[in-house]
Order: sequence, then C-alpha cells, then structure tokens
Amino acid sequence: MYTIYYDSGTTNTRAYLIKDGRIAHRLERQIGARNSALAKDKGVLIGALYHMYLSLLEMEGIGEGDVLHVYMSGMISCPSGMVEIEHLPAPVDRETLRAAIVSYDEKDYFKRTIEIIPGIKTFPKGAGATALTAAAVNMMRGEEIEIFGILGKVPGLNQGNSILVLPGSHTQVAFLKDGVIQDISSNITGELFGAITKETILGASVESDLEWEMDASMICLGYENVHTYGFNRALYILRILDLFTEEDVNKRRSYLEGVLNAGVMDAIAGAGGDREAPLAVMGSYIQYQIYKAFCEKLFPQFHVIWVESEDETPFSVRGLLEIL
Repeated sequence: MYTIYYDSGTTNTRAYLIKDGRIAHRLERQIGARNSALAKDKGVLIGALYHMYLSLLEMEGIGEGDVLHVYMSGMISCPSGMVEIEHLPAPVDRETLRAAIVSYDEKDYFKRTIEIIPGIKTFPKGAGATALTAAAVNMMRGEEIEIFGILGKVPGLNQGNSILVLPGSHTQVAFLKDGVIQDISSNITGELFGAITKETILGASVESDLEWEMDASMICLGYENVHTYGFNRALYILRILDLFTEEDVNKRRSYLEGVLNAGVMDAIAGAGGDREAPLAVMGSYIQYQIYKAFCEKLFPQFHVIWVESEDETPFSVRGLLEIL
C-alpha cells in the first residue's frame, strides 16, 4: 500500500508518493494558502492538490484504492488552507504530535479522509491573546514535522538541551530538551529581506551577480549596530557603507544579514541563557555562517552545527516517517 504526503506552504506545495518508506515520486507546484486567500476560495488550493494527487497515481500506475493514507502538513491547516485546525500547545514530542493528527473528510475533490498534522504554538489551547500578551505567542505550521526529521538524522540533538534554527520567509527557532519541543521563537526574516532589497533603495547596495561570501566581522557589526543605534538606523547605515566606504558588496551583504538576524539571535540568547548547548542551523551554508559568526564572537556558549538540507529524503518526509 502507498502513502501520499503533502508539505503545503504559503506559496508552494510539495507532494510525495511513498512506498515502503521511500519516495517513489514527487511533485512541486507554485500553489499554497496565499492563492486561496487572495481568491477567497479554498477550492483554488484544494483543487490543485487533488490534481497533484491524480498525477502521482498516474506516474506510479496505481488507483486511488492503493493509497492507504493521505497526510498533509503546513499551511493546509490555516484559515485559508483546507480546514482550520488549532495549533497544538508546546511542549510537543513525536507521540503528542502523532496523537493530535486530525482526520478530515474532504467531500468536494478527494472524497476521502485526509489526515492533517497540526502546527505548534506557545499558547494554551483555546486561549486568545490581547495586545499586551501577543508577544508571548509564537507559532509554526510545517516546521514542526521538519524538526522531528532533523532529530531523526542527528540523534545527538535528542539528548539534553539543543536549539534548532530553521531559516526561511519566517525564521523559526525551536528550543528542545531530550527531543521534546519546549518553546518556539517566530521571526520574520526572509520576507523582510525580500521587501528591503526589492522595494527600497537599499537593494542597490547589495545587488550583484557574484556568489555570496559571508564576512564574519561585518555580520557581527550589523548585530552590534542594531543594539547601538536601533533597527531603522542600522539598516540605513548599509547605504552609508555603499556610498562612503570601500567595503565591497559581500561585506555589505554580510552586514545586512547581521542586521536582519540580530533579533533572532537575541531570542536564542534570551531563551538559552548562558547554558552551553548545540545550535543546529538547517538550510544553506550562508545561513550557517551567519549564526557561526554570531556565536564565535558574541555567544561562545553555543556550538553551531550545520544541518544540510537533503534532496533525496527531505526533512519533512523524514519527519512524517519519524512520528508515524
């Protein structure tokens, strides 16, 4: 029997046909919760997911009856996804997440039960927030399953205190103890980088066709300027570096990354304190270099590990297999 798994985000969805614990086929489409939100029609997303489902069946030459389970995670459980499902309050381990999977009967397209993995939040179940308590709320949808995939690949992170950084449009930080997600810090980074470089004059100061090379001292200067002058002024200094200094584009890029990721590093240091702990960074080598620079100069209590993304078995798929 086969399993189909969807990792559905805001703008992209990846679907996998899994047989005997291995990926037989995969698809990726530029469709996500953003599309249904803009159209004010969930059918835009669900219909596209169903077509992906049919394509996977055709690729393997099987019928719908051969698929035992259809699992979905990520933004599929947000208000503009398939069905809104409340986040699961931390702490969360593999067993807690597996027990929280919601069976949803999708009647319009799939006409079968879809098993949806909820996101995680740092707020009690059923509780609301106010302007004064909103700062205590952190949440993720989709990254939680990647975290358990990483823990499956790097078993040492299951012991004692460890910290996982998942950079992206929204950088998520998970604080773990003995393999249990105890706390989260949610921050906007990638989207902010895109807005700054595409919609402001600062983009001209970092625009280049050259491959990025991070400069540790400039990363740390960006971090320090945020705390000395504030975020707004620290950003503006990027323009000054371009117009009035001899710093090259890679040093200016490094400075910008230091500014944008300063708040994430502060959240890590605030929650982790002075306790020694491994800090694992998932994703690109550049992202690893950013946090390595922070920790080597400013936060030596953290030992930075690079967890390289996998193409053969993505961490989301590995995480699904882990929790099941």
